[in-house]
Amino acid sequence: MITRRNSTLIASVVIAGGFLGGCVAGPKPPIYYYGSYPRTLYKLKKDPSPASSAKHQASLEEVIKVSKDKNLRVPPGIHCEYGYLLWQKGQRSDAETQFNLEMQTYPESVVFVTLVLKTLKHEPST
Repeated sequence: MITRRNSTLIASVVIAGGFLGGCVAGPKPPIYYYGSYPRTLYKLKKDPSPASSAKHQASLEEVIKVSKDKNLRVPPGIHCEYGYLLWQKGQRSDAETQFNLEMQTYPESVVFVTLVLKTLKHEPST
């Protein structure tokens, strides 16, 4: 015999099961690929050297390549940072391509990236 108390208990069990069932769905796939980027950025900031800069640049290139291979969006700021590194090395055309990719991928970055480009174009060449 189902009483009011039993029906409340059954409803509670069903609701709890629904919540727990939602947890079983498994982890969501990542939306970005970062690879070794955090580690190489930390090492570059901790010990700026040509070797750490080269490793960090390779990490940025890897993030861009693997993201494309996995059909993921390149994480925010990666194209911009890579463009900045290219600009510092005198590769202006490639750098501008990266800045444009950042603005295409993340339209909300247009104001910032435009300001970065304007600043870079007005600073003396190194």
